[in-house]
Amino acid sequence: MIAIVLSLVLNFSYLVFFMMVGSQREPTPSGPKRVATERVVTEESAPKESLTPPEAAKVDSLKRDIIIREESITNRQRHKEEQSPMASRRGRLFMLLDILYYWVVTMVLLTLMTNDRKRRVAFTRRVLEALLVTILGYLLTPQMTWRGDIILTLHAHHLLNPITMLKVLTALITTSMYGKIYELLYAKQRVEMENEVLKNENLTWQYNTLVNQVNPHFLFNSLNSLSMLVRERKEDDAVTYISRMSDTYRYIIEEGKAEKTTVESELRFLEAYRYMLEIRYAGKLQIEVAVAEEYYDCQLPPLSIQPLIENAVKHNTITSALPMHITITSEGDYIIVRNPIHPKLQEEQSTGIGLENLSRRYELVVGRAIEVTNDGKEFIVRLPINKSTK
Repeated sequence: MIAIVLSLVLNFSYLVFFMMVGSQREPTPSGPKRVATERVVTEESAPKESLTPPEAAKVDSLKRDIIIREESITNRQRHKEEQSPMASRRGRLFMLLDILYYWVVTMVLLTLMTNDRKRRVAFTRRVLEALLVTILGYLLTPQMTWRGDIILTLHAHHLLNPITMLKVLTALITTSMYGKIYELLYAKQRVEMENEVLKNENLTWQYNTLVNQVNPHFLFNSLNSLSMLVRERKEDDAVTYISRMSDTYRYIIEEGKAEKTTVESELRFLEAYRYMLEIRYAGKLQIEVAVAEEYYDCQLPPLSIQPLIENAVKHNTITSALPMHITITSEGDYIIVRNPIHPKLQEEQSTGIGLENLSRRYELVVGRAIEVTNDGKEFIVRLPINKSTK
């Protein structure tokens, strides 16, 4: 619609110009007629006795010429007044026909430049096709002759009409520019959609990687701890352990597929996970959670805190002499997980999947990277959270 309106405004702006010029022009009396009339009056007022016969004959001839000219002008004016209503109606009809015709031409060119099927064709080829349509439209453009007849440019005596050519070229240029802008906007939208698809695929891949990482390692350690409780005949603890293990895997399956979850939901999962780790390490591991309740409705990617605790357990020595104390706190718009560094004598090889995976997920979901600090004594990870509520 914008391209059509712009094309019609550019094409028919000359009408406004002519109307403004016509309104400023005032009719003035004819100079020669006024001069001739004055001369006749002067010569009539002169005494005829003072004129010689040749001069009197010349005056009479001049008077006859003036009278004939005035009658001719009067007849033309009367004829023009009689014909002006008809000419005015034809002019208005032609103007409406002209506007309608260029509206149709602009619509055809615009459809050619922005059609979904034509969008697959190169832009240069579409412009060439539009140029052929423009040439055909030029030949079929209606024109009005000086007699008031409406004919096509193809049937006119002069095939080249600068005004008509300017109009069709204006329609072509306007629609071509709009078609290019439309193509760029479509390409931008397509890139955004492809990026969104890639983002979802990336999140899915990262989730699957994380789950595959958690499942074998976590399941193996969990079964070992459960086996220990069974051997020690701690039936109540074993039942509670199985319940916490069920809650843990339920969270991984249900919440892990979402892009975001609440801090409260993540901490509930962490409660079950913490119980299982504390049973496994028999008092040598403590996980302290001190997150203010005002953060419970904030959002973060699921399975964000668990990999950090898993890394702390995996890469540090945990004994009665060197117990591990992990704290989880809140500050500003961050959840902060920190643990002391007790390097193992034989460092376990790290794949880096957990922390790297978590960092990439935060950049995609939250739009902010996690902050990692390692001063050799304490390992601190700051997880940005979305403070907007559910």
